[in-house]
Amino acid sequence: MSKALRKIAAFFLFGLTQLFIANVFGQDKAYLFGTISDSLNRPIEDVNIQIISTKITGNSDKNGKYNLQVPSNIPLTLVFTYVGRPPKKVEIQALEKGEKKELAVQMDFGVSLRVFVVSEEKDRDKVSMYTIDPKKASILANVSGSFEQILKTLPGVSSNNELSSQYNVRGGNYDENLIYVNDIEIYRPFLPRSGQQEGLSFIHTELVQNVKFSAGGFEARYGDKMSSVLDIKYKDPKKFGASATVSLLGLQTHVEGASKDLRFTWLLGARYWSNAYVLGTFDVQGDYQPKFYDVQTLLNWHLTDNLTLSILGSFASNKYYFVPQNRQTTFGTVNRAYQLNIFFDGADLMEYQTGMAAATLNYKLNHKTQLKLIGSSFYSNENEIFTVEGAYRLSDIETDLGSDNFARARSLRGVGYFINNARNAVVARVNNIGHRGFHSEGKNTLQWGAFLQTETINDRLHEWYYDDSAGFSRPKLDSNGNFELNSYLSTKLSLTTYRLSAYAQNSQILNKTYNATITYGIRINNWSYNQQTVLSPRIQFAFEPNRKFNKLLKESKSDAKPKKDWLIKAAYGWYYQPPFYRELRDFNGELNPKIKAQRAIHYVVGGDMNFTAWNRPFKFIGEVYYKQLDFLIPYEIDNVRIRYFANNNSSGYASGIDLRVNGEFVKGAESWASLSVMKTQEKITDAIDAQGNAITPSFIPRPTDQRVNFAIFFQDYLRKNPKLRMNLNLVYGSGLPFGVPDRNRYNDLNRIPSYRRVDLGINRVLIEEDTRKRDNFWRKNIQSAWIGIEVFNLLGVNNTISYIWIEDVTAARYAVPNYLTNRRVNIKMQLRF
Repeated sequence: MSKALRKIAAFFLFGLTQLFIANVFGQDKAYLFGTISDSLNRPIEDVNIQIISTKITGNSDKNGKYNLQVPSNIPLTLVFTYVGRPPKKVEIQALEKGEKKELAVQMDFGVSLRVFVVSEEKDRDKVSMYTIDPKKASILANVSGSFEQILKTLPGVSSNNELSSQYNVRGGNYDENLIYVNDIEIYRPFLPRSGQQEGLSFIHTELVQNVKFSAGGFEARYGDKMSSVLDIKYKDPKKFGASATVSLLGLQTHVEGASKDLRFTWLLGARYWSNAYVLGTFDVQGDYQPKFYDVQTLLNWHLTDNLTLSILGSFASNKYYFVPQNRQTTFGTVNRAYQLNIFFDGADLMEYQTGMAAATLNYKLNHKTQLKLIGSSFYSNENEIFTVEGAYRLSDIETDLGSDNFARARSLRGVGYFINNARNAVVARVNNIGHRGFHSEGKNTLQWGAFLQTETINDRLHEWYYDDSAGFSRPKLDSNGNFELNSYLSTKLSLTTYRLSAYAQNSQILNKTYNATITYGIRINNWSYNQQTVLSPRIQFAFEPNRKFNKLLKESKSDAKPKKDWLIKAAYGWYYQPPFYRELRDFNGELNPKIKAQRAIHYVVGGDMNFTAWNRPFKFIGEVYYKQLDFLIPYEIDNVRIRYFANNNSSGYASGIDLRVNGEFVKGAESWASLSVMKTQEKITDAIDAQGNAITPSFIPRPTDQRVNFAIFFQDYLRKNPKLRMNLNLVYGSGLPFGVPDRNRYNDLNRIPSYRRVDLGINRVLIEEDTRKRDNFWRKNIQSAWIGIEVFNLLGVNNTISYIWIEDVTAARYAVPNYLTNRRVNIKMQLRF
């Protein structure tokens, strides 16, 4: 055979071999190709491409083109990621064997410091981290109008006040919670004494894109607080949109849009709220005139593909004006009941304005590194002015069912008079400038940051209280000839300080087979006022013990039963909380320059399990935790007012278990139930009683020791009329400690009755969001619409928030409960454009 024939034969044999290999080994393959571009149709190089639940990955070339060999006959989910742009998720139908499909992908502008994990669930490996759908908050029957109400249905979170946006987490108080909006820390006002005075919280529900909440064991990149972190991201819209929600309590609106090339995007939101309608259910009758409103905006300029400037601005005005007239409260037991009648004169004004401005510059150095420069300024001007006097009568109530005077006052137990006066003002300025960085390299993701913060606070306190419980007054004079009052406080304080803080952390993939990840980092904080520097090391670990088995089972298409889809998590960390202004000031209005940072050491172990019930997806989450608390500053709580003893003379602990199950109990509607069991105690040294005698230190319940919390958020609809929908919010919390207001925490051993509340919402959908047939004026111009009825406090339970203390003629003290809101019906309507 000639050389030419041998070459032809060899070439022919090689071709047959390749054809055989292609038919044998490539018979289940298809081909996917295309171009990846930005909003200006310019190609993007080096975009990472991954197909979920497979090992198939790829990248785009310098012309933005990609070419992938993919499995045939199964649906595919592709994720396109590129640093400096939001990840893009694309689902395609199953391709036939040998089919070639072109798929063009356009990636929008937008910068995110969060690591995108390609998995079926984002942030699943984060300890105590919950992701919340902001749409759930908009349909929740809500007396306060605050976004934070939905947090109170999560495990580890408790609150016994529906009028307040504040919440406790795993035994901590309100001041121990971090709140971020677009990486900007949010502060709460100083002076409000009650939930009805708070006004609107910062977070505007309709501006929110995504929400993450951690109840403990969070990463070093989050700040210096001991209990929790709420991480909010506002929208970066891609097209025009608007909404309006109106009810008997107020109005909430927003509008959003973007330029044609998406270089400029904007958000604008405004709210007005007045809770006078529900305050009318209080025992204290009078003229309630609360008026709360705010305006917020977020502007994004995508200056180049690599550079984005964001401006976040907010202004809020909150005014609570009340002229009390009278009060009638019945309390006690079935066999021994009392009635308190008070007749008032005077008025109460709580007014504050807050403003916040922040600028963020994002720069994408390359596809692995991005840098962020943040500057923010917060301003608050608060005034509390009231002079209220009252004359009261305390009577016994007839409890004999056979008596003609049943449930009426039968005898007088005491009369008295009081006058309460205050002229308080706080002006606070907090300025912050800092840097955050992000770098991804292989299995590691490094994040770092550094911040400088200045604080200027001017505080004027002038308040006094006089009480005559005997029904007559004989003036008492001190040695200087001044009239003696039960309580008198008058100070002027000014404080200017700065803080330096920094952090560094690394997230590392230890084993892809078991999705084993570890995140470790450290924070440092220095405060100029007490010259204290604290270090906070933190570490989190997670892995999926059955991941390898289940993945092999799925790839083999076996009929064997998979193992439980568990993810095991653990966290350990130090969480120092340097004092802010509130912790510095004691009951006498003096600042303690020797105050130090409080510390909580978190130990958290838990896991979550995905499972199927009734052919629908569910998730179970369980965590146990222990928090070692030291250098604590004791405090007392009255309604929402926290008053600190301004001394690090306490230590304690908090331990408990959090459980949650969520899923589609009703097909197509997510619901959940949460159960928390917790115990927190402290031991206070250097405590003295009313006679000045030293008290032997022993463990006592902390003011937030709420042992059991149970919450349900449930959604349902009529099967034959799915446009008629219902949501129910049930909250139960066992009683909190309280005692005589004598500044002795060792006397606070009584318990407020359990908090029990059910709020119900029934909505009729007028226009579905996914309606395809837009055949009339309303459907063409309105994206979705619904109208509904809300029933607040459906069961009409009298929940107690605090007590006032009344003395009779024998000097016996009575704790008279201050009840929260009773049943009210609200009408609510929402339109989206």
